[in-house]
Amino acid sequence: MLSFNFILLGLSLASYTTAVPASYRHRREVPQEHSHEAILIDMRKQLAIANPQNLGDPVFSLLGAAAAAGGLGDTTDVNCLQQAVADQAFTNAKAANDVAGMTSALIFRTLERNSGSVGAASPNCTSVTATNPEIAALAQHQDPAGDGAQAFNKAVVLELAKQIASVGGTPTDALKSGTFAPGTIGDPTAKGNSCDDANDTAGCIETLKLRVDDATEDEINAAVAGVSSSASGNSTASAGSATASAGSNSTSTDTGATGECPGTATVTVTAASETTAAAATTAAAAATTTAAAATSTAAAGDIGDFGSCTVPQIEFGAGFDNRKETSFQPVDQKSYAHTSAQNVDIIMQFMCDTLTNSCAADATAKATCKTATAAADAASKGTGAQADAFNAAFGITTDFASLAVISNTGVTVSPGANPAATSAASPATAAAGAATTTAAAATTTAAAAASTSAAASGSSAIGDFGSCSVPQIEFGAGFDGRKETSFQPVDKASFNHGSAQGIDIITKFICDTLTNSCKADATAKATCQTAITAADGQTAKTGAQADAFNAAFGITTNFAADAVISDQGSTIQAGAAATAGASAATSAAAQATTTAAAAAQTSAAAATTSAAAAAATTAASSSSAASGANLQTFTGSLGGVTPPAVTDTKSGAQPFAVDGNATFSSLQNALVRSCDVQHNKCANAANSSGNKGDLTVTACGDQQTQCNAAAQSSAASARR
Repeated sequence: MLSFNFILLGLSLASYTTAVPASYRHRREVPQEHSHEAILIDMRKQLAIANPQNLGDPVFSLLGAAAAAGGLGDTTDVNCLQQAVADQAFTNAKAANDVAGMTSALIFRTLERNSGSVGAASPNCTSVTATNPEIAALAQHQDPAGDGAQAFNKAVVLELAKQIASVGGTPTDALKSGTFAPGTIGDPTAKGNSCDDANDTAGCIETLKLRVDDATEDEINAAVAGVSSSASGNSTASAGSATASAGSNSTSTDTGATGECPGTATVTVTAASETTAAAATTAAAAATTTAAAATSTAAAGDIGDFGSCTVPQIEFGAGFDNRKETSFQPVDQKSYAHTSAQNVDIIMQFMCDTLTNSCAADATAKATCKTATAAADAASKGTGAQADAFNAAFGITTDFASLAVISNTGVTVSPGANPAATSAASPATAAAGAATTTAAAATTTAAAAASTSAAASGSSAIGDFGSCSVPQIEFGAGFDGRKETSFQPVDKASFNHGSAQGIDIITKFICDTLTNSCKADATAKATCQTAITAADGQTAKTGAQADAFNAAFGITTNFAADAVISDQGSTIQAGAAATAGASAATSAAAQATTTAAAAAQTSAAAATTSAAAAAATTAASSSSAASGANLQTFTGSLGGVTPPAVTDTKSGAQPFAVDGNATFSSLQNALVRSCDVQHNKCANAANSSGNKGDLTVTACGDQQTQCNAAAQSSAASARR
């Protein structure tokens, strides 16, 4: 009997599986390497992009050692072949900002490999470390008949869900990695409960309903609760979406399950009231969380015949699938059964694929779906405006743009657009932004939505950042549960990336995102490269690097004053004096660009260009708070650390100043930054004291949550 010791190197997990050539079948579990064929198909697509190690077909890596050798290419360890395939596929998908491709690569890494017999374990890779930490954190499922395997597989799935969430995918897609029910150990037929069909593009484990889920959706949602998500990439298909069901139990292709819906395109939709569930504490989302009676009046001939399915429509809000954050999902789960996703491309691609795979829609309907996708992609990323633009192409007017964007911690990232000027406003109705709206002709409304939902950005000396905010990096301990100090983007909605000790990982990601999804101009991209140079000129792994990067964008911070902490919680290097740290950052920026240095002297970014930030500026400017008064009302002080004061300077584009830190256009963002500064210093104090008693990094994190909630409340009160 096998005993599984969960030695998780950063949560890299050991594992096991089942298959080999025909000559071995008398002494092992029957083949199952094609059981998840949809994922294999995705892997082949990714390897076709780039395959520098000349790896063989991905299926080789799911075979036993003898057969797997045929796919080694330039690698040498058969036990690391599955990891190598997943790692290269992930690298290719990441370069293309393909969230679905990254998700498929993560799932593939955890699929069960064939082993010698029922209950036997497949060795984990120990000789090579994956290039991508997301892949390195994973291992393959093991034959569920083995001793301890089911508990092990559950750990694999929960870790997989975290990694999927970290790249902006749908965490519950982790369940697609599940294997079969346990076979009987010692069974001379070695049959187990598996299947193997290379011709079933959805995966026979799904088609035959043989997949056994290792965890519940509630367990997955709990596991990913603290994981930053919503990557800024463009998804080209939901994971394993070679067909409509694409490896998911929730996406049945049974066309008989829905009633006949002729393409008359008259559909009334009410956005689910649950969209406010997670955002109940935020004033931004409290007022308008439903778009009632949104009716499509487009003629069937204009938008097509959708066969057995309803006219596609997407909704946006918080609370879907028990998420705290805002996300997108199909309105009609009967025609388009898919869970929510923070990246609307995942939902749109699935719906457009379903028109072909199960609805039997005509060519016009499919073309309209592509038009809708293009319109949504032109709208501000991650906002309700994308759902509005998609729906408008089908003659359905909604006003999800007025909803606030909420993070996975329940924090308002950006307020909704002013309903009077929302991107969903239809030229055919003066009632846009009201609860009940009437759709105009599909093509006209789609064009209006696409043209007006783009970020209302103005260019400046540092550039136009398109749909994203001005880049900014913070430095401190406690990010993503780390003991050590690290760097991360401040605005996770625009630049979604976890923390890293090497700032180059963050700066490169931010600058790449300006090209890949923000639609920033050449000046903005050049400023970002200047910022990288400035950061690299500072002492590595210190807050001075973040200060130098930020200064290039005209943002003054003083992270150089923060101590550098090791992963053991020990202080490696004391922080620089506050004035010296600020001076070093400004000096570095001055060397890189005179314009940026001048902007830094004024402590204000020349432009925050996203539509969300513009809305935030409007809300903030209406604050009645007196200039000079401390607007930070939170009084928690673990370790004797209080949040720095926030004042309204009543001047410039970013009037709200955090003492000793940065300036912001939004009061709420300034208050949250004040909470962040307190959290960093609290975590530093906790690490320095050995995380004893009430002063722990966890307690500091809990205090930050309370501080953020107070910030939301204060900002909401100021707006009233």
